[in-house]
Amino acid sequence: MSKLIYIIPWAICDTENIYTREVSQTDSVVPEIGDQIDDWTVKHVIPNPDRRSKDIFVELDVYCGYDFKNRSKDVSVIQINNSAEHLMELGYTQTEEPEKSFLRKRVLKIEV
Repeated sequence: MSKLIYIIPWAICDTENIYTREVSQTDSVVPEIGDQIDDWTVKHVIPNPDRRSKDIFVELDVYCGYDFKNRSKDVSVIQINNSAEHLMELGYTQTEEPEKSFLRKRVLKIEV
């Protein structure tokens, strides 16, 4: 059985860690970009770089699609609710170093 692995790339006051939550995929429905998950929206749906695994990574957007490049001048406050405590309450856990490195390099393609 494959898993959906939800990824929050950073938490407020904890920008060095990546938080993940694994969920068993019970049906063939995969979240799509813009879908609401917990308090955020789906930013990217990424198949596992290891083709032997059918797991799917889902990067969540803590800004819920807000476009900072084309922002309106009348918007002054964004509510961001991805504190480490809130993530832990929702079942997300900090990734350990080998997994964190894999997520940054192979899944999120972040240059470190």
